[in-house]
Amino acid sequence: MATFAFADPPYLGMCSRYDHTHGDDGRCWDDPETHRLLIERLETYDGWALCLHVPSLGAMLQMVPEDVRVMAWVKTWSSWKPGVYPAAAWEPVIIRGARRRRWSFGDADTPRDWHACVAHQKGFFGAKPPSMVWWVLDCLGVDPQQDTVDDLFTGSGAVMEAYLRWKAQERMPRESIETLGLGLTD
Repeated sequence: MATFAFADPPYLGMCSRYDHTHGDDGRCWDDPETHRLLIERLETYDGWALCLHVPSLGAMLQMVPEDVRVMAWVKTWSSWKPGVYPAAAWEPVIIRGARRRRWSFGDADTPRDWHACVAHQKGFFGAKPPSMVWWVLDCLGVDPQQDTVDDLFTGSGAVMEAYLRWKAQERMPRESIETLGLGLTD
């Protein structure tokens, strides 16, 4: 049994999008030290995933252990922002402590280090779509029958909702994800 964490904090430098939401200790998410403390907290878990944006990737990589893996969540549709060139159409996800799964039906279901889907807005800026959450859970090697996942930033509730749906179905085969139209493309 293992405990994993999914962290989708306000991104470094983006605190104003969340009315300057502060951490549990009152620190601002625009302060790199707040993110360093979050990473310190993540290290208490068996494995973890940390969502971030491209502009903060360099700073965040200086704060995490060397054995992390940077994954790519590719947005098949993204908003166009004036002055942003090239368009921002992907977000990094840093994972650590992933368990290597043994699939009963071969390597065809081994998750890739990237995932492409539409970035759904669930009435909350930055809400993650279910297929993105399931991809992260697969990459971490979470066992739905034995492991637990803590959503450290409940925000819209989308991460925990997706996790509970994923857990209830033990493990969704790729065909089921495609049938549900949740945006898995490969």
